[in-house]
Amino acid sequence: MRVLFLAMSVVGVAVATALYVGVGCGPGPRDRLMTGLTRRGVPLIAARAGIEVTVLIVGWLLGGNVGLATVVFAAGIGPLVGCALPRLTLPTEG
Repeated sequence: MRVLFLAMSVVGVAVATALYVGVGCGPGPRDRLMTGLTRRGVPLIAARAGIEVTVLIVGWLLGGNVGLATVVFAAGIGPLVGCALPRLTLPTEG
């Protein structure tokens, strides 16, 4: 049951991210970094995954706990956002 909840939560965060970034509600700090890197030619999946893995490592170096769910989130959110964002982005007018 925990594995199912973990999978659903990572997918849910990816869809939520794609929804609010894709409709232009304004990305938060991590999402702004992700979109900025993407505009500079970094693939979306690599940008988001790199951000999350960096945050995981810095958190661990600062004494935080790193468990299986943390690693699954950090490794899975990039590809999932990369899949969801193009599908949930509203077309621009013009």
